[in-house]
Amino acid sequence: MAPRRRQVFDVCVVGTGAGGGVMIDELTRAGMSVVALERGPRLGHADFMGHDELSNVIRGTGFAPKLRETLRRDETETAQPRRFSMIGQCVGGSNVHWGAMSWRLRPDEFRALSQDGPIAGASLADWPVDAAEMAPWYDKAEAAYGVAGGAVHNAPRPGRRYPNPPHPPRSGSQVFDRAVRKLGYAPFPIPIAVNSRPYRNRAGCTNSGMCVMFGCPVDAKASPISVGLPRALATGRLDLRPQSLVHELAIDDTGRIRAARYLDARGDQHEVRARQFVLAGGSLGSAHLLLMSRSGRFRDGLANGSGLVGRNLMYHVLPAVYYLHETVTRGWLGPISGQAIDDLHASDPARGFVRGAVVTEAYPATPIVYATSAGGLWGAALKDYLRQFNRVHALIGIGEDLPVHGNRVDLDPTHTDASGLPVWRITHAHHANDLKLKAYYEGKMTEIAAAAGAERSWVVDMTQGSTGHFMGTCRMGADPEKSVLDRWCRSHEVDNLWVVDGGCFPTSGGYNPTLTIVANAYRVADHFAREARRLNLR
Repeated sequence: MAPRRRQVFDVCVVGTGAGGGVMIDELTRAGMSVVALERGPRLGHADFMGHDELSNVIRGTGFAPKLRETLRRDETETAQPRRFSMIGQCVGGSNVHWGAMSWRLRPDEFRALSQDGPIAGASLADWPVDAAEMAPWYDKAEAAYGVAGGAVHNAPRPGRRYPNPPHPPRSGSQVFDRAVRKLGYAPFPIPIAVNSRPYRNRAGCTNSGMCVMFGCPVDAKASPISVGLPRALATGRLDLRPQSLVHELAIDDTGRIRAARYLDARGDQHEVRARQFVLAGGSLGSAHLLLMSRSGRFRDGLANGSGLVGRNLMYHVLPAVYYLHETVTRGWLGPISGQAIDDLHASDPARGFVRGAVVTEAYPATPIVYATSAGGLWGAALKDYLRQFNRVHALIGIGEDLPVHGNRVDLDPTHTDASGLPVWRITHAHHANDLKLKAYYEGKMTEIAAAAGAERSWVVDMTQGSTGHFMGTCRMGADPEKSVLDRWCRSHEVDNLWVVDGGCFPTSGGYNPTLTIVANAYRVADHFAREARRLNLR
């Protein structure tokens, strides 16, 4: 039975993904009443049985059928409609169809400015937290998500292991392992939040189908729909409202948020009131909502006195090399349970650039994606290309891209979505440092392919491909003039506003961001609950 709808909730959470799911779970368990507004539908594991690659991967309609956006490289261009972001719009957010790589950031990635100094054209900043402060929250996130792997990577205490053992190595992983060892590198299993055995009442992975860009039909892949939200609903203190598109945060005479206004599936207008508001709609969605929430007090968007809401958008740089090998890999079946090397990650200006990347052995593409990337081949040549599919191996790096003030998301002045709201306009061009990093790692990956005995290898340009790793649009920091949020992800200007998605990241780090989002949300939720107990929240 659904909980009774209250007139004023303790907390309103907008977005139910990695950060929002944690906040909802932790705050309801702390005794607070929570209303959660999610723009997408509520899906269950039975909805993920079909593995519809055409819908999920090619057309992008499986998780965000109504999403529209525009893209340009700089402000001199007119942004053009393009499906660019791999954003999940459903209860659980992008976390439902994520790849599940679960990395901790390196200690130096929390202090990029201190380590490398200012970089022309970039807006590097140190995080207001460090690896030591984050360590116990990483522990909690890994335990909650059942991360599978060997020794915990980037852990402050040597010898600590993930809660689940690594998945069995695939044939492609074995090829990679032999190749990188020839070159003197130290490979290790990629940590992934997919159960390698039954764990906390969730099944172990059956390797029965495609994983990345798909929900898990057997509940082996961790996400808020299996970790957190069921427990929050069981408290009776959560009012979960799917298909609720929040378009404005309305303020009172003092400048505090009093209500969230949203449209339901029929387009009808609603308003929900709360004492505290937590945004977790993703780096694009949360910044977009703040910019739409203009008023006489906040003419440039809510909590945007710094002018930084939407700016410093990052989404990683992805060096990639594919190679053809005699070994059949079928890496697209099951999770990304491959191997990685991190020997080349440390920032080294002597290479001609700063920051770094982790290099992973991953699958190149799902079958239809591979087939549609043939580049105009026809006839016998196309058939040969398709026959090679299961022998194509992939090396992909997750590289740290630098924050740039001009890279941003804002409101498109021309294009609107199905509800008549301005779509998010993405303005992004990689910094020269990013491109140097990309070229360096492509060279190293080509060496790995040669050491593996590749028949041939080729660079795959992912510079302006699709991505889901959006970060940086509401950065946290100590100075209100240089950041949107304080160290607890609370707005400098609006004291009942919090942002707990990847938008709070001052820098991107050279790893997938989700585990850090989850760990940081646990950190913030703990502080939030303690402040509530001290009656410091009203």
